[in-house]
Amino acid sequence: MFVSPDAAFHDLIAVTSGLFSDTDVVACTTASEIGRAGYEDQQIIAVAFRKAHFSITTYAIESLDRITEEDIEGALIETRLALAQKTLDWSSEFAFLMADGLSLREEQLTAFLSASLGPTPLFGGSSGDGARFAQTWLARKGVVLRNAAIVMVARCDRPVRVFSLDHQIPTEARMVVTSASPDGRIVHEINAEPAALEYARLLGLDPHQLDQFTFAAHPVVVRLGDTHHVRAIRQVKANHDLVFFSAINEGMVLTLATHDEIVDHLDRGLE
Repeated sequence: MFVSPDAAFHDLIAVTSGLFSDTDVVACTTASEIGRAGYEDQQIIAVAFRKAHFSITTYAIESLDRITEEDIEGALIETRLALAQKTLDWSSEFAFLMADGLSLREEQLTAFLSASLGPTPLFGGSSGDGARFAQTWLARKGVVLRNAAIVMVARCDRPVRVFSLDHQIPTEARMVVTSASPDGRIVHEINAEPAALEYARLLGLDPHQLDQFTFAAHPVVVRLGDTHHVRAIRQVKANHDLVFFSAINEGMVLTLATHDEIVDHLDRGLE
């Protein structure tokens, strides 16, 4: 379940764990939801997997600030082997991850999981609380968690393909992160200038105009291999620092991006 932060999360988890007592129910709070009308707020979105076609094991990883690869490797390998034994004639496998969006440990956690998953594709995302960045929640089997992640390992009797669509279009405008605090995902300087001032200059905007809508309309991306990945900006601080949602490091080359029309891009990708 993907749950609006405006919902009574603890009460919802108590009710649903009672309603579906023989099923693993996992949930997280969101920054917004994808519903019948597209992007929505104040919704609760549920996704169910048919028992006849999916065999799924879930487990929680707690205390994300202290995890090591050894903590994850044993449990993940054991989970995959147990599932394979139960579904010997099923060949499709995938893993889904929900992680605490305030933990700042998603990249480290994903690296640890990927090392143990081998060819099994991994996808997922981070819990949110709208634009407040104060408190996020996850839940598994009626237990509410923070500073944690939930992993679903699934096998299926049908072909499964994990894919990603990205409607960002890189431009020729590039910048270099020249001063940063990676642990806090904070960029102090871009091109040896105060980060927010230089970002605004490249956009031709007054720095006082920078807000979440600017960041969404003018994202920055980093090239990894043959693809570009968004490094979304979360906020600008009074001292002109930029706070990011994902990993950032000194020396990283960022590219300004524009965007394709999102619905048309989705239609073309699915076709």
